[in-house]
Formats: sequence, C-alpha cells, structure tokens
Amino acid sequence: MALSPSTVSSLISFPGKNSIPPACFYTMGGLATWLNQNSQYKINFSYTGAFAPYLIPPERVTSTLSSVGYNQANVPLCSNVTTLSQNQAHKYGQQLALFQKVYTINSNAYINYASTGQTPIYYNFSTYKEKYEYNSAVALVNKLYDFKAMASASTLNWQIPFPIGS
Repeated sequence: MALSPSTVSSLISFPGKNSIPPACFYTMGGLATWLNQNSQYKINFSYTGAFAPYLIPPERVTSTLSSVGYNQANVPLCSNVTTLSQNQAHKYGQQLALFQKVYTINSNAYINYASTGQTPIYYNFSTYKEKYEYNSAVALVNKLYDFKAMASASTLNWQIPFPIGS
C-alpha cells in the first residue's frame, strides 16, 4: 500500500480506525487475548468470521441467545497457541522478539516516509539464518493474528502499510 507523504495527517493512534498496530501489540497471547482485554472491540471482529461461531454480529443474535444473556463483550476467546513446553515458549519468545524488532524498524521507516516523503529504508537481514528465523516468526504471528480480519474489522480496518513477510 503506497501512500503519499500527505498521509501524515491520517496517521491515527492505535486502535483507531485505519491505524497501524504498534510492535508491542504482537504478543504470545495473540489477537484473542488482546480482544479479551479490550472487549469493546469484539463487535468489530464479529463481522469478519475470524472468531466464528463465538462472536456473532448483533443483528444475527437469536432470541434464544438473547434469552440466555449472550453478550459479545463477555465471550471468552482462545488464542491459537495455548499449551507450550518451556522450550517452545522460549523459542516462540525469541521469534516474537525478532518480529517486533523488524516490525518496529519497518513501522518507523514508514511513518518517517509518511511524515517527510523520504523513501523508506526497511530492515535488511544480516544473514540468511536471520531471514529464515524471521520467516518462522512471521508464520507464528500469522497463527496468532488474523491480518485479513484486522484489515476488514468494521470501523477499525487496521493497516500494515509496510512489508512484514518475505
């Protein structure tokens, strides 16, 4: 997504509409954990199908669900990664740290571009091994965060206007 430097006025604080999630948003808990902690945003994801059949758009809530007190804000969502060995948790932690490092640099490069018009300089991997590890990290983040749902969540439309994958 190529935006012009004039978009600086449209850079919105997260989690506002069309905002860019910060690197600290990406944690082991994934989007489900973030939504459990910020339940007012669950309604936005009910239209994406990402958490079906748990999150249902308000107009599709049946009288039966209403009678038992269905409320989107109270629906607990589960992360796609739940039980890990100590070794897996350590490895995933390393992968997330690498993802956050690259994401931070690329995000800052994009914001600088949007602010100044200077061509962004995105992260360059120093070794093939680092690039391979980053690709593994992106695969993990894709399990934890449904980017398509984040971009299409009604009234949010979070964007990642810089490269994250290979």
